[in-house]
Amino acid sequence: MKSLVTSIFAFALAATPILSLVVHPCPEYVPGVFSNPFAATAPALNGTYLLASNSVGVLVTGQGLAAFTYGSDIPLGLWGAGPTADGCPGYVFLDAPSKTAAYSVLTWNATSTTNWNAATGGYLTMLGGVPSSNFLACKKADSDTDYVLFLQIDPVIPSSLETSEGDIIPSTACVPTKILVTHAFGIQL
Repeated sequence: MKSLVTSIFAFALAATPILSLVVHPCPEYVPGVFSNPFAATAPALNGTYLLASNSVGVLVTGQGLAAFTYGSDIPLGLWGAGPTADGCPGYVFLDAPSKTAAYSVLTWNATSTTNWNAATGGYLTMLGGVPSSNFLACKKADSDTDYVLFLQIDPVIPSSLETSEGDIIPSTACVPTKILVTHAFGIQL
């Protein structure tokens, strides 16, 4: 019996490198998706919702389905919208790094530096620094689809805004809006 246990143990140790190549290191967890709860409120943006495009915060047409984590004074997470810290599928988080004293760009990152209030029936509000729930949805000159989102910090909007990719958008191509949290489906903490 001792010889059998020793043989099994030796085989397991020998097979470990081979098995590690076969077994995928990422978990196979996929969260449930629900209708997107983050709707723009400006009449000109009717039917647009917060999402990600190339790790940038954007408004897209149509509610669609997504898996968010959100709540009061916590990071806002979106499943599968960009690279995660470990390279596995997972949540990325909406951040609002300050670009100027007047506005912040919105990016989705593997780790969060921004907390948000996202209570059902209220407006999405960045906390810390200068709290704000005022957004600017701006159209790039060469785009007829998504609106790039900025968080407005100062009431005076500059004549142009710079995206996280370095594109310059004139403020005349922007629509002020708020983002309404329409419902509590998904994981609300």
